[in-house]
Amino acid sequence: MGKMADDFWDFSLALYARPGVEQALLALQDEEGLDVNLILFCLYAGARGRPLDGGALGTMRGIGAGWGQGVIAPLRAARRALKPLAEGDAAAACLRAEVKRLELAAEKEMQVRLEALLAGATLVPPGRGLAERNLAAWLESEGKASAGRCGERLAQVLDACFGAA
Repeated sequence: MGKMADDFWDFSLALYARPGVEQALLALQDEEGLDVNLILFCLYAGARGRPLDGGALGTMRGIGAGWGQGVIAPLRAARRALKPLAEGDAAAACLRAEVKRLELAAEKEMQVRLEALLAGATLVPPGRGLAERNLAAWLESEGKASAGRCGERLAQVLDACFGAA
């Protein structure tokens, strides 16, 4: 795996570990139907000075559909379904751990594919403003608004990534 893909993965892990970020991202995923890896990619691209244009957004959405919805979401559903079965059942617990490992491997592969979109992209001044523009362009391409709870949670993640606005 390349250095840049590891950079995106490391960025994601570090941000996810900050206070409140995991809860905000999971709420955006579970309540708003947003793909956490695509949110993280918008932030990462912004932090690295890479604007996401229409072509990149289209490819990003395709990766999200194929990997996020087609592979990761079913693995997540299987892992969650195994949780109550794994309590006190060593075989089910072992199977759940393996599904979780596969889910994380699929997320990392999705990130590798997303990272490749930034190769050769135009460099502009990095920061929160660019990350916000990337998020807004992606949400618009998905037909989603960032108002209400969604906007509050995205602001919380942006604050954790770039500092309070």
